[in-house]
Amino acid sequence: MPPADEFDYEARLAALTRAYIAALPDKRADLERLWTAACADAAADETWQALRTLAHRLSGSAPNYGFEALGDAARALDACLGGKTPCRDRAILTPLVMALREALTAAGRPG
Repeated sequence: MPPADEFDYEARLAALTRAYIAALPDKRADLERLWTAACADAAADETWQALRTLAHRLSGSAPNYGFEALGDAARALDACLGGKTPCRDRAILTPLVMALREALTAAGRPG
């Protein structure tokens, strides 16, 4: 039988995972809102940075909760939006945003 503190760890991890999954619809809504704003002709740098921040955070957090595909999709978008010359080409970014949107949807489905 595992020690009592191991049960506590497992219970806390399960609670954190449930909270993470519960927040995914909001993250998807944030992605949709930011992408719509970024597609505007005069999108502010802050909008692009917020989109990158969302992708960056998801790329790091998703694998910790077992969502590798979500992490991979977020990492791909983060890579394009970051760097010395961030990509702002909607033709390149659209498939990456759509892949992240689908990964968010899939990760939020009961499993």
